[in-house]
Amino acid sequence: MKKFKHEMGYFVFLIPSIILFLFCVVYPFLSGIHLAFTDWDGIARTYNYVGLDNFFKLLSDKNVIRPIRNTLFYGVFVTALNNVFALSLAMILSRNLKGKAFFKTSFFIPLAISAVLASFVWRYIDSNLLSLIFGKSLLGGRNTVLIGIIIISLWNNLGSNIMIYMAGLAGISPDYTEAAMIDGANSIQRFRNITIPMLMPSFTICITLTLTSSLREFGMVMAATGGGPAGSSETVALLIYNYMFKYSRAGYAQAISLVFMVFLIVIGLSLNKYFRSREVDA
Repeated sequence: MKKFKHEMGYFVFLIPSIILFLFCVVYPFLSGIHLAFTDWDGIARTYNYVGLDNFFKLLSDKNVIRPIRNTLFYGVFVTALNNVFALSLAMILSRNLKGKAFFKTSFFIPLAISAVLASFVWRYIDSNLLSLIFGKSLLGGRNTVLIGIIIISLWNNLGSNIMIYMAGLAGISPDYTEAAMIDGANSIQRFRNITIPMLMPSFTICITLTLTSSLREFGMVMAATGGGPAGSSETVALLIYNYMFKYSRAGYAQAISLVFMVFLIVIGLSLNKYFRSREVDA
């Protein structure tokens, strides 16, 4: 009975968050599913049910090809670079270095800045500094705009993964490293056979969350370029927004969002299952 009351105490603190989640996420989602099977324009009070027409149109819509390509390019490179840099910096900051606290703070501060504000800051830097140094704007070129947005994302979000990797590294017992050194293992062998397997729980969190969040990126792209120039940085999330509010095709936008949601769920669950199966007990 005492244990039950103790557990109920934890649950009580979750109630406000659960209510907010149900009201702001679950209810709007469930109430809007049927719109994917309509021709609603997002304004009119009436609409017609069109069955699976929106989904069939999606299969032949050439306008979604470039946003899908942009989204995959952005998501894969952000995930790869973010985790490589975060792990490298976490390993450096885990050592006893002078000024370590300063660098930790420096990498953490951008997390306190919203994606929109970070985009505005880097738009100013890009147009007033980088364009003068390199003679061209990263965000203004068709071939470089995604690179510019990736740089903004890395600066804005790197700190969270650094903290997770540092926590994972702190949880690795030095006994494993000492035993490997006695056996003659070099630094690369220790990293491959000890650090990476023991960091699998951190990889599960960092890689899964980074990939799924970057694939559905909207605010940063919208604030930095609005999908331009000429659609070169338009992502799937921005495409859904445009169909919903710009082109007045809310039913079609809802159909795209449902398919995109299923894709994200499959990716997230697959990555989580893959890394969970490779976790080892400390």
